[in-house]
Amino acid sequence: MFEFRLVRQFVVVAEELNFRRAAERLHMSQPPLSTAMQNLEADIGTALLDRSKHHVRLTPAGQIFYRDAIRLLQFAEQSRERARRTGSGLEGALRLSFVPSAALDVLPEIFKRFQLDYPTVQLTLTAETTRRQLEDVHNGHSDLALLVGPLYDSRGLELVGLRPQHFVIAVPIGHPLAKRQKVKMKELAAEPFVSFPAAEGTGFVSALLGACQAAGFMPRVVQEASQMQAILTLVAGGLGIALVPSSMRRLHMEDVCFLEIAEPRNPPTYQLVFAYGTGNDNPVIQAFLASALGSAHPAGNQDDGTDPA
Repeated sequence: MFEFRLVRQFVVVAEELNFRRAAERLHMSQPPLSTAMQNLEADIGTALLDRSKHHVRLTPAGQIFYRDAIRLLQFAEQSRERARRTGSGLEGALRLSFVPSAALDVLPEIFKRFQLDYPTVQLTLTAETTRRQLEDVHNGHSDLALLVGPLYDSRGLELVGLRPQHFVIAVPIGHPLAKRQKVKMKELAAEPFVSFPAAEGTGFVSALLGACQAAGFMPRVVQEASQMQAILTLVAGGLGIALVPSSMRRLHMEDVCFLEIAEPRNPPTYQLVFAYGTGNDNPVIQAFLASALGSAHPAGNQDDGTDPA
């Protein structure tokens, strides 16, 4: 295999057709350049240059090699640039999973910012529950997960939290509270609740229990569903009320009313957390987190193992 250095030198000689001018462009003396071209021809096995005292011309083989050399050098430069961009997260791919509720308000703004900063990165998106997201991160099927914190087992994970997210109360349209705009949590003590299964969203269940316990009661969960839209469908059917992310109001379900929680000092919240494997060196992860934290007001690193859904 001939050296790229010789190929670059040949291209300059072919463009100048003069060893003195070519040597000046290459910042070298003329004799070593002449020797280098002889070595290249010997390596290839045919003459590339027709030399005389009065001219330098490309042979037919030299004309072919010149065209191919230009393409070769361009490809090498493109490969170097792509490697550099990939190493800095400017190119590549990212497999991202997220809790569905985040798609309604948090993620669109993040995606807009990321697309502006990294237009050539390919995103593969999957909406899943927290439990399934963690499985995908651990087994390498996903690079980055946006899930609900806290996580009670964060071994092998790096965690980065976003700002706290707010809840609203979802009630059936015919519910006595449906005419209200705000409700105190303690007014819900006797209500039947619809919630996530604990196995699918431990963080969400913890947030529900914490909000109810702070108001002096334990929620009576009568139905469970592993997706927020399914929970709202059960609420619409009159099977109970639900504590849901405030972003769910964007769904505009006709048979469901969303009520604010009247707890001005300490309203119940939950936190969205990004999680990725400690051994995952995909540079796009850090690039995406930089965009996400820039557009979503980070809450700081979450390394205490904390996850709602």
